[in-house]
Parts: sequence; structure tokens; C-alpha cells
Amino acid sequence: APQLFALDLQHMGSSSAYRGPDFRKPHCRPRQFYDDRGDNMLRPRDFPVFTGQYSQLCYLDATAHAVEDMLAQLEISAGRYYRREVHTIFFHRPFQMMPVQALSFMYIRGMARGTHWHAELKDLCAEAKVSYDAVLAECRAHPDLFGGICEAKTVADPYPATRGAARVLTKRQEFTDLLDNKMSLGSNLTAQMGNMYSASLPAWIAAAFDEAESRKLDIAGMPMVAIGYGSGDAAEAFQLSPVKGWERAAARIGVRAALVRYLDLTREQYEACHDNATASPHYVTSVVPSGEFRITHTGDSTEPSFQDIGIDYYEYVP
Repeated sequence: APQLFALDLQHMGSSSAYRGPDFRKPHCRPRQFYDDRGDNMLRPRDFPVFTGQYSQLCYLDATAHAVEDMLAQLEISAGRYYRREVHTIFFHRPFQMMPVQALSFMYIRGMARGTHWHAELKDLCAEAKVSYDAVLAECRAHPDLFGGICEAKTVADPYPATRGAARVLTKRQEFTDLLDNKMSLGSNLTAQMGNMYSASLPAWIAAAFDEAESRKLDIAGMPMVAIGYGSGDAAEAFQLSPVKGWERAAARIGVRAALVRYLDLTREQYEACHDNATASPHYVTSVVPSGEFRITHTGDSTEPSFQDIGIDYYEYVP
């Protein structure tokens, strides 16, 4: 039986579309993606290929369609769900403002797709100086983002009116109240972690339950939704709800405790630790691993019989 929360996989929503260069980490890099350390070795940099506006559009498009698919299966309107039904909303969180932009984008689309909020939507459109009819048209569209970037080699925004109205919405009190009520749990703790890539959604969920336990909140049975995103490919949205006795499991998470032990690193210290350069004067020796994994070394072999260049080797330190 679940000890922390139960998942509603029966009504899980999803969307999928190949998006090519959206936030990729290619295996092969041109030389300019490596740092020459002056010792006949090149350090591979694991920075992703990131096109800001294109990746943002991919994220908004995929997560919105996944949530809309979930709501269709639940047979509930977006307005009712956001305003009345759901207790807490979690997102894949590449950076702090992305979930805010996504929720405002989904909110405008929900108003356009519904029947009860069109007067409010028209007011938002007027303030944003965008066409109300354009928002409705964008809501019905199914743009080929990848096809567009392949043909033109530039990013064309297929949702300018929707995003314009969404920007106005984020300044309204009703929306800031929505964020405070439904997206604040665990948010401050998660902000301290930075971009955790594929761990960003479960990290936010963990931080939320850790905070809820510390504040002794009564959240058992409360409907929550988690919205995940895989760069360049797909998004999923699924409901979860804390089970009775969730506090016992949440008390063992320890997000706050994990963040107490930290060390501010200079760039030189970070690079020395990243390379496991123990001989470097910048290598941090004041932190001794205990009860955790560490990288012992990174492979550099390119022999015909064995190749491990760029592969990290881990060991567990009791």
C-alpha cells in the first residue's frame, strides 16, 4: 500500500511530439564545446544545446496539451479544476518562473476552451492589446513546432495572443492568489536546488511533503497534480493524493536537513571538484563524503578494445 501518496494513473494525460533540438545533450561535440586544460586532455562540457524561446514554446505546448488530456478524461473543465478542485500543482521546473508561465498559459487556454469565463478573457485580451478571436484560434491550432524550425531555421511563436493575455493575467490579484494557494508548497525549498533536470519534479514533490510535515498541515486525501516534461519529446500530467498517515513517510524525506550542509564554491573550486582534480590547490578537502555516492574518476580511454571517454565512475562511501 502507498505510504506517502496514491497515483491516479487511470486518468493520466499525456502529449508527445518530436521536437528535435529542444534542450539536447549531443554525444558528439565540436571542439569548441570542450575546454583545453593544457595537459593534452579535453574536458567535455555537459551543457545542453538550448534555444531559449523554442524550448520555452515546446514546454508550454506539451504541458498544456497533457493537462488538457487529463482534464478531458476527468470530464471536468479547466476553470473548475484550477479554481476549486485541485489543492496543489507541481511542475517539471527547469527554472523558477517556468511553472508560473505554464500555469498562466494553461489558464488562458482553459478560459478560451470553456463557456463561463469569456467576458473575463475579453477583458484580459483588451488590456494585453491582443485579439480575443486570435486567442480562440490559437487554442484550436496544432502547430508543428519542429517542422517550423526545420524549414525556417528560426523560431516562430504560434501563441502570441495567448501568451500576451497570460502575461497580463500574471499581474492580476486572482492569479497571484492562485499561485500562493496552489503552487507555494515546497516552492521556496525547491528554489534553493536550482535546475535538477529530470529530478526537478520529484524534488518539488519531496520538498512539498517535507514542508507540509514540518508545518503539520492536514493534506490527507487532498487532490494534487504533477506535470512532468521530457525535453524534445513528451509531457505527462497525473493526479496524486496523500494517503492517511503520509506524515510518517514524509518525516523521513529530509529535504530541509539536506540543504543545511552546503558549501559556497568558487568557479575554480567547482571545476576542480567536477574533474576530481585532487592535486589542484582549489580542490575542496574540507568535505569528507559519508553515506553517499561520489565520482571516483571519469574515463578517458579511446582504445579499439575499450572506450569509456567521458563516463563517470561512481562508488558508495559508507
